[in-house]
Amino acid sequence: MLGVIAVIAWGALRLIQTTAGKTIMSFFGWLTHFVVPAVAEGEEVVGLAALPKILADHPVPLYMLAGAIALIGIWVAFRIVNMPRVAEFLIAVEAEMVKVSWPSSRELYVTTIVVITVMLIFCVFLAIYDFVWQLLFRWIGVL
Repeated sequence: MLGVIAVIAWGALRLIQTTAGKTIMSFFGWLTHFVVPAVAEGEEVVGLAALPKILADHPVPLYMLAGAIALIGIWVAFRIVNMPRVAEFLIAVEAEMVKVSWPSSRELYVTTIVVITVMLIFCVFLAIYDFVWQLLFRWIGVL
């Protein structure tokens, strides 16, 4: 199990070195900047408010943050999977998945087209319904 964790951690490290990984990490930087309140120019930045600037100036903490998140996620997943109730549930799920009859690619394509078409029809009907109610409310003076 430790080998699996090491391989996943190595894969996470390799991912953050790619372009996609850098994009994901820049999203974490943006998310941090979004969560932390804005700071005015010239104002001294301390504490959590300094995190976006630190991450923008020094990408190494960003990699460490990604590694820490990956390791915590792996540890939580390992702990959850080794709980007896969860393990029994996963065994039952595997047994049920064997019984599932999966659609062919043609059936999948046709049913997807049907679902999209029905959703578009409902969207048109709801737009018409909304437009009629809006006209009615404007006519009686509510809007």
